[in-house]
Amino acid sequence: MNQRLLPSISTVTVGFIAAVTMWTAWLITHLPWLGMPESVALPIVVFAWVLALAIGGSLLIRDGATRGETTLRCVGAGVISSLLGLLILGSKLTEPPTPVEAGEAVTTAVSLKPAAGLMVIGFLITGGVLGLLAGLVAGVVTPATLRPTIPSESNPRWLGRFAMVACVSIVPLIVVGGLVTSTGSGMAVPDWPNTYGTNMFLYPLGPRAAPDVFLEHSHRLFGTLIGLTTLALTVMVFAHDSRGFVRGWATAAFLFIVIQGVLGGIRVRQGHVDFAQDDKFYRVIHGVLAQGVFCMYAALAVYLSPIYQRAKAGIISGAIDLAASTAKPRLLRIFANAALHTTILQLIMGAVYRHGRHMHVLWTHIALSFVVLFLALLAASAAQGVRPSDGPSRRTIARLGGLVGGCVVLQFALGWVAFLFTNSGPQAASVGEGLLRTSHQANGALLIAAMAGLAVWSRVLAPKQQAVTIAAPAAATA
Repeated sequence: MNQRLLPSISTVTVGFIAAVTMWTAWLITHLPWLGMPESVALPIVVFAWVLALAIGGSLLIRDGATRGETTLRCVGAGVISSLLGLLILGSKLTEPPTPVEAGEAVTTAVSLKPAAGLMVIGFLITGGVLGLLAGLVAGVVTPATLRPTIPSESNPRWLGRFAMVACVSIVPLIVVGGLVTSTGSGMAVPDWPNTYGTNMFLYPLGPRAAPDVFLEHSHRLFGTLIGLTTLALTVMVFAHDSRGFVRGWATAAFLFIVIQGVLGGIRVRQGHVDFAQDDKFYRVIHGVLAQGVFCMYAALAVYLSPIYQRAKAGIISGAIDLAASTAKPRLLRIFANAALHTTILQLIMGAVYRHGRHMHVLWTHIALSFVVLFLALLAASAAQGVRPSDGPSRRTIARLGGLVGGCVVLQFALGWVAFLFTNSGPQAASVGEGLLRTSHQANGALLIAAMAGLAVWSRVLAPKQQAVTIAAPAAATA
C-alpha cells in the first residue's frame, strides 16, 4: 500500500484519540439521568476535545517533532476528529421530530435545518481551530528537555499507540451495551439500521430522550465509531507493518467487528419486547463476541507494541535473558493460557445466564469463578516473578500481571455483591442495580483482555520451539 496516499499515522492517531475522548464526554454529559443542560455539557465536551488534542501534541513533541510540525499535525487531527464527530452532530442538524403513523409502527419524520450545511462546515473549522490551539498549548507546556533527537515520525511507536486507541474505543461500547442489557433497553428502538424510520445519524438525541432509547441509540452510534476506528487501524497496519501474521490478525479482528454489527441488527430485527419471547441465541452470541473482539484487539495492541517486538527479537537472538527471574517463564505460559481459556468459558456461562436466567447456569458460573480466581492469581504471581533483562519488557509484564490480579479480585467481589444484593430478574430494579451489573460485565471484559495480553507475552518468553532453538547451535558447534 502506498504510504504517500495516506495521512501521517501520528496525525490519524491523535485525531482518533480526540474523537474517542469527545464521544465519551458527549455520552456522559448527555445521560438522561443527569439532566445536564447543554450550556454545561457543551463546554465539558469542548474542553475534553482540546485536552485530548493537546496530549497528542505533547506526545509528538516528546518524539522529536518541532513546534511547527506539532501544530500542523494537531490541526489535521482536529479536522479528523471533527469529521468523526459529525456522526453525533447529526442529531443537532434536524428540526424537532414529528411522529408519523405508518400502519402499526410509529416512525419519526425529520428534516434538516436550513443552516445544516453551514453548521457542518463550521464544525469542521472548529476542529481545525481547536487543533491549532492544542498544538500551541502543547508546544508551551512540554519541556524542551524531554525532546529527544529522534525522527518525529516513528511508525512502529504510533502504530502501537493507534492499536491502544482502538482498544480504549471499545470500552464505552461494552459499557453502553451492558447498560442496554441491564436496563432491558435492547428493543427500545424496534427497527435497524434506521431509528424509528429515520436515518440513524440524523435521529434527534439529547439529554431529554427517554433513557432506554438514549442507551440503545448511543450503542449503535458507538458501534459505528468502533467500525471506523478499526477500519483505519487495519489500513494503517497494511501500510506500515509487513508481518503477514499481524496483517491477518488485524483483518480477522475487523471482520469480527463487522459480524458483530450485523449480529446486533439481526438481534433487533428478530427480537421481542417480551423477555420470554425474545430470541436468546443472538443475544448471547452478540454479548460473547463483543468481549472476544476486545480480546483480539488487546492481543493486536501487544503485537504492534515496539516493546514487544524488541523483546521478541532480543529473546530469539539471546540479547535478552531471563536469568534474574524467580518464576519460570514456562509456568507463566501455562497459568496465563489456562486462566484465559477458563475465563472464556466463564464468560460464556455468564452470558447464557444474563440473557437466559437459568439457575443451573448461574451455579456453574459461581463454581467456575473460584477456578478463574485461582488460575488468574497464579498467572499474576508468575508475571511478577519473570524478570527479563530488558527493563521496559519487565515493567510491561509486571503491570499486566498486576492488572490481571487486581481485576480478578474486583470481579470476584462484584460478582458476589451482584448475587447477594440484586434481584434475579432479567432487568435491573434501579439505576444503581443496573450500574452494578454493568460494572461486573465491563470489568470482566477488562479482565479477559488483560489475560489475552499476558498470554501473548508468555508465548514470547517461553516459546514452544525453545528447546529446538537452544539445541541447534550446539549441534552446529559439534
